[in-house]
Amino acid sequence: MMVRNRKLLAALALVGAAAAIPLIAAGSAPAAAATAAGPSWAIQPGGTLGFAVSNGNDTIAANFAKWGGTIAFDPDSPGTAAIHIDVDLTSAKIGDGFKDDLLQGDEFFGTASAPSATYDSTSVEAQPDGRFLAHGTLSLHGMKMAQDVEFRLSGSGAQRHVDGTASIDRLGFGIGTGSHGSDLGGSVAVTFAFDAKRT
Repeated sequence: MMVRNRKLLAALALVGAAAAIPLIAAGSAPAAAATAAGPSWAIQPGGTLGFAVSNGNDTIAANFAKWGGTIAFDPDSPGTAAIHIDVDLTSAKIGDGFKDDLLQGDEFFGTASAPSATYDSTSVEAQPDGRFLAHGTLSLHGMKMAQDVEFRLSGSGAQRHVDGTASIDRLGFGIGTGSHGSDLGGSVAVTFAFDAKRT
């Protein structure tokens, strides 16, 4: 049972990285301002950033309590967007003390040497169905890889709601590749939702 729990934690670690999405949580540290032609948006308190991974017939899920960043984005001209996100990997919580400690270990997040993950967009494009697709780079576990993030906007004017997802290849980042991660799915699903106000 303990081995199985450890495997579940492996998946969680990766999802956290995916957290590098256009979000800013209440209580997160301030980050450098983005530079772009689009207006700046401030993430309002109450947003969520979470991740989940399959483990056989089960699903392991966790949430990040601390993340922050900057967003410059014009919905009518998304090509000018600039998104930078910092995620405090040490704030990931599954809700079990043993599992939470294991998640921070070298086989998973390895927060002793790399306590944070970052995401930087390189371009954003509008999709025919109303979604937006951000292309960028995710830095996690001492590695950098291309990462896409999908999101939708609702609301209008200076007040918007954002919902989004990303799928992260945990094996590509070398997360959970030991014995504890053998039963975990290769993809970690990241989800986020928040309200944003134009500044």
